[in-house]
Amino acid sequence: MKGKRKVLVVVNDLKRALEHEWFVTYIDRNSFVIEFLLINSENSAMDTFLKNNRVVTHHMRYHGKSDIPKLFFKMFWLFMSRRYDVIHTHLFISSLIGLPAAWLAGIRTRIMTRHHSDYHHVWFPSAVKYDRFANHFATKIVAISRNVQSILVDREGVSPGKVELVYHGIDFSNYVPLEKKSERVVAIRSKYNITPGQKVIGVVSRFTEWKGVQYIVPAFQDLLKTKPDAILILANASGDFAWKIDEMLKNLPENNFRLIKFETDITALFSCFDVFVHVPVSASAEAFGQIYLESMALKIPSVFTSSGVLAEYGKDDVNCHIVPFCDSEAIFKKVLYVLDHPEKEIEIIDNAFNEVRQHFSFDVKIKKLMNLYQ
Repeated sequence: MKGKRKVLVVVNDLKRALEHEWFVTYIDRNSFVIEFLLINSENSAMDTFLKNNRVVTHHMRYHGKSDIPKLFFKMFWLFMSRRYDVIHTHLFISSLIGLPAAWLAGIRTRIMTRHHSDYHHVWFPSAVKYDRFANHFATKIVAISRNVQSILVDREGVSPGKVELVYHGIDFSNYVPLEKKSERVVAIRSKYNITPGQKVIGVVSRFTEWKGVQYIVPAFQDLLKTKPDAILILANASGDFAWKIDEMLKNLPENNFRLIKFETDITALFSCFDVFVHVPVSASAEAFGQIYLESMALKIPSVFTSSGVLAEYGKDDVNCHIVPFCDSEAIFKKVLYVLDHPEKEIEIIDNAFNEVRQHFSFDVKIKKLMNLYQ
């Protein structure tokens, strides 16, 4: 263990994240000792993965603001007793409490990955001061897109030298395009009662207002006038805007949509889609948008709004289809066009596949993180 840098990754409220699983798989164990602190994630799939891969894992609980002092001092004593060289926090609570605790414990390398963009600026302006607080205690902030980089520097006053641009990446062995007739895809279609020949419009988005699902449902309602057998799949179907989406779904025939809370075989689910739709409501709404890359890597014809990282790499009618923000009619027209012109999608999905392969390998990300840890 001599000479190795000791790194603690801190995350909160996480059931599973391929990003962290790939991190554990590909980090150089000859140079780094990796441990995890999971907050509110005991007995989760992430917890099981870490145990199966013999990663030392610590657990703490957080239920609300009254728990902040207790959690702060528990973190502080953990940091002091384990003598970490690097603390790397992900997500809001982990960063807000973990970074000042790491500072007090004398840990010199305090890294925060900023996973949200302008969410607080738009929806909860009073919470921006907490972002600034966390920013202050980080020695480096990982911006996952130029959008996040701009928000940190231009709107929150972070020194440009403190911000490191590190895109999310994909382990492409997990995202291999599947044929429609493959066993896994057939199993998913059977599981969700999708008959052969039915066109499937796929959405993988939490039900929160800025994700824009409320503009997809009316578009699909119009689509049914032309494609009455079409199916709308809404995966990750939960969130604080569920009440609104549920009201809108009452306008659709029950046999024309499926609500999926969680699906383990996400690759097979994507491969059922004839069109994938992801339409955040503004250019800065998405911090990154991993879901853009996933659909492109799996060669699914896609209709997007240009938010997060897509603003940097998306090219309309070249590697995807881009529609205006908050525009149900535009979504309907573009989805209908894609369904009616499958021959024109071949080159577009090939371009998308090549774009993702060129720019978003997880190998690039892990090398940048290891440089930061050193």
